[in-house]
Amino acid sequence: MAEPSNPDIAEGENPEPSSPAATKEEEGGAPGGGLPVLRWPKYSFYHLIFEVQMPHEYGAVYPQESDTGADDPAGYVTMWADFFGDCNLRLPLTVFVADVLEWYKLHISQLSPFVMIRVQNFEYTFRALGIEPTVGDFRRFYQLTVSLGFFSFRQRDSSPKLMTPPKGITKWKTKFFYIKAAAVTAQLTFRNVTDTIITETIVVPSVKSVDWFPRLRTIEWQRLSNTQLWVLRMMLGRASRKARPVVREKSGEDATLWRIFDPEFEGKVEVLACEEGEEGFNLTIHNNFRIPDRDALQTPLPQGKGDLGALGDPDAKGVPKKQATGISRTSFRRYTDYVVVSDTLEALGVPGGGAAAAGSSAGSKPAGEKKKRKVEEKAAGAGEKKRPRLQTKRITAVSQPKTAVVAES
Repeated sequence: MAEPSNPDIAEGENPEPSSPAATKEEEGGAPGGGLPVLRWPKYSFYHLIFEVQMPHEYGAVYPQESDTGADDPAGYVTMWADFFGDCNLRLPLTVFVADVLEWYKLHISQLSPFVMIRVQNFEYTFRALGIEPTVGDFRRFYQLTVSLGFFSFRQRDSSPKLMTPPKGITKWKTKFFYIKAAAVTAQLTFRNVTDTIITETIVVPSVKSVDWFPRLRTIEWQRLSNTQLWVLRMMLGRASRKARPVVREKSGEDATLWRIFDPEFEGKVEVLACEEGEEGFNLTIHNNFRIPDRDALQTPLPQGKGDLGALGDPDAKGVPKKQATGISRTSFRRYTDYVVVSDTLEALGVPGGGAAAAGSSAGSKPAGEKKKRKVEEKAAGAGEKKRPRLQTKRITAVSQPKTAVVAES
């Protein structure tokens, strides 16, 4: 596994812009790593919807000029435009993508395009090799992590390498649109980024652990055409239901699916008309997708804002209870321990003094906030003089990750 260029960034996480100017442009300078406003021309949105053959009934809409990715209207979810470019995502979702979201209890908007590349690469690698992709096998290769307010997957130590991750995708947070939530046919859970993530110990794939290992090979990440996604069973919705794809070598001979990724492959994917009585490819692969319910798509949507307000916030404090069902959450704070270095204890225990003065005072603000804390407080009595300022030193409380031993899938 290649070493990441930045020691603070694990492989599989999207590095942020290195220069202060780029960071300000990317993040909009928002406190806590908030999201930048829309910077994506409307004509690019329409071109994308046409290019990926987005069904009209899915209700894709262009955001308001001052929107961020967290400003989804009620009944809609945010989709990052790069999901449908280099990430090779198409709608409806495949069963595999929906299963990944449900297993990890994630909202699709909480994945960055960089992470979606990993998910999509895994699926087309396995499908090209004739292996059915499953979440159980995905977990053999990747471990869930959190990076800058979004969930990520890093490659598990000692697991075979499926691809070389790209160096980064910039400005993706400024390019997004909204789509009806009913079009994303998975049980989306907006997961708190402060959740404790269990570090899984899983048997890595080998000839002793899985029968498909001899077929495994590295298939590098690349952008695929609609036809290639179709033949890989990762896209539905071709215009003709009476057609079928076939991979052909330059000589005209049939080829296996993985050949389309071989740098020396000079053939192509041909679209052929089905013979009389032959079932079209769309019908053959129909069960590989989570097809949205038409009635759900036509249901009138509520007015107002959606519920992605904490999207992209690395210090998110929680989510609505109706969305957090089934999530194991912790209430730890990142900074709770202080050492008093003053030569007096006079101000300790002052009401309203916050964590620095009273340890864990109810209503005190988390110490990880950027706003400078004020230990200097007035006592409850009117007109009483200010207490002397305490000089404190904050110590980061290091939380050890939980470890679970998971049986071989």
